[in-house]
Amino acid sequence: MQHSNHRVAALIASQPARIITSAALAVALTATPMLSPVAAYAASQATQDQLSAAQQKIEAATSAYNDARTKLDDLQKQIDSNEASIEEIEAKLPEQQAKASSAMRDLYKYQKGTNPIVSFLVNAQSLGEFITTCKYTNQITSSSVDEIEALNSMQTELEQNKAELQQAKSQLEAEQKNAEDALAQAQQLRSEAQAKAEQENAAELAKLEADKAAAAEKLSGEGVSGSNSSSQATNTNTTIDTTVNNANTGNSDYDSFINEWTSRIDNYLAGSPMAGQGYNFAVAAWNTGVDPRWSPAIACIESTKGTYCANSYNAWGWSARGGGWRSFGSWSEGISAHVAYLGANYGSTLTPAAAKKYCPPTWQDWYNKVAAQMNRI
Repeated sequence: MQHSNHRVAALIASQPARIITSAALAVALTATPMLSPVAAYAASQATQDQLSAAQQKIEAATSAYNDARTKLDDLQKQIDSNEASIEEIEAKLPEQQAKASSAMRDLYKYQKGTNPIVSFLVNAQSLGEFITTCKYTNQITSSSVDEIEALNSMQTELEQNKAELQQAKSQLEAEQKNAEDALAQAQQLRSEAQAKAEQENAAELAKLEADKAAAAEKLSGEGVSGSNSSSQATNTNTTIDTTVNNANTGNSDYDSFINEWTSRIDNYLAGSPMAGQGYNFAVAAWNTGVDPRWSPAIACIESTKGTYCANSYNAWGWSARGGGWRSFGSWSEGISAHVAYLGANYGSTLTPAAAKKYCPPTWQDWYNKVAAQMNRI
C-alpha cells in the first residue's frame, strides 16, 4: 500500500512538467487572430491558408484536450483507489483500537502488583500452572506491544494517504482548469472556421446560380472517386440546387458532441454494413474539426453506406496513388483516415470547390447528393 502511494506521489510530482501545455496552448490560441467573414465566392490563397492554420489549431487543441482527459481519468482512478484504501483502514481502526485497549487492560491486570511473580507463586496450585501463567503473561505483554504498533502504523498510513490524496486532488483541479481553458479556445476556433466555410459556400452557390455558364462547368480528371463505378453521382447534366444545413457543431463540450453525433450517425447508418460506427465518426470529427455528417454522407453516395466497397473497409470510393483503391483493416481505421483526409485537403465541410476536387466528372450531381444526405443526418 505504502509503495503504491509513493508511486502516486511521484506521478503527481511529475505532472506539472507533463501537463500538455494546456495553459500555454490556451495563451497561444488567445493570441491568434480570429477568422473574419470574407465576401468572396472563391476563397483566395490567403483565405485557404487561414483555414488551414485554423484547422491545425483545432486539431492541436482537441488533441490537448483529449490528452488532458486521459490523464485526468488515470489520476482519478488512482484517487479512487486511495480512497478505497482509506475506507478500508478506517473500517479496521475500531477493531484495532478495541484489541489494543483489551491488551493494555490485561497487561495492567497482571502487572499491577508490587511483585507479580510472588503473587503467581502463592496462588498457583502447581508448578505447571505457574509456568503456564508466566507464559500467558509474556504473551499478553507481546500482544499488547504488537497491537499498539499495528494501530500506530495504520494511523500513520492513513494520514499519509490523506495527504497524498489532497495533493492529487489539487493537481487534478489545476489540470482540469487548464484543459477547460484550452478547450474553450479550440471551440471558438471551430465555430469561426465552420462559420467561414458556410459563408463562403453560400456565396459561391449564389455566384454559381447567377452564372449558368459556371454552373454548367465540366471538369476533366478522375479526382478521388471519379472512376468509382459504385458512385450514385453519375448525372452530368445538372446544376447545384442543394444547400447544406447548419450542423451547429461548435460550442459543445466533448461528451455532448460525441453523444449527440454518435446517436445521429448511428440512426443514419442503421441496417447498413457500417451500422454502429457513429462513435468512430463522431470522435474523428471532434479530433479534426470536420463536419461530422460529411464522411458518412460521402460513404452513402460512393458505396451505399459500405454495401459496395471498392476495397476492404473503403466506403468512400477512395482511390490510391498509382491506381487502384485504398484499403483498411477495419471501419475504425478507415473512418479515422478519411475524416482526417477531408480536413487536411478539403476543409471542414462540403463546398463546391471540394466537390470539384473529389469527383470532377460529375461534381454538381455529387455535391447535390452528398449535401442532401448530410441534411438527413
